Amino acid sequence: MLSYAITDPKLYPNLKDSFFKFKRLKTADFILFRDKICNDYAKKAEIFMSLKPNFKAKFIIHNDINLALNLNADGIHFSSNLIVNLKNVPQNLIKFASTHNEKEIEDAIKFGADFITFSPIFSTPNKGEPVGIETLRKIVLNSSIKVFGLGGIVTKKHIKMVELTKATGFASIRYFAN
Repeated sequence: MLSYAITDPKLYPNLKDSFFKFKRLKTADFILFRDKICNDYAKKAEIFMSLKPNFKAKFIIHNDINLALNLNADGIHFSSNLIVNLKNVPQNLIKFASTHNEKEIEDAIKFGADFITFSPIFSTPNKGEPVGIETLRKIVLNSSIKVFGLGGIVTKKHIKMVELTKATGFASIRYFAN
């Protein structure tokens, strides 16, 4: 099962120092640099990309195609409200989309996503009512796209539950920051 680490600016205030403090990041297959609150995302993304030689993971940029291309990122991840932008992504980039319902999943497939995150599976701060593991299982069974369970995945038990759904992988912020 693949693993997808998602950054949070509260956990990585100084990328170069704090990135190496979290040992589980070394195990991730993908790492998304997500920071929705900074006003210098491009500059921080450049620092993020400079760390790539130290990791086996594919490095993913959030929501900005030109920045992903300019920084030679491995891929791009779009928020659910920007899924339509997948249609503009060149073939050489891995394409992720955040989804929370069947309509968003259909759009992600229609616009060419390679992977989706589906959330929230478990309880997680500020993300609404969790959909639960059974809903994830149904999404995995009924979708033609590779699905990563996301949301509240903080323990190995959570990961095992996601794995049993036959999801492609799990995505998390807090699991990788422990």
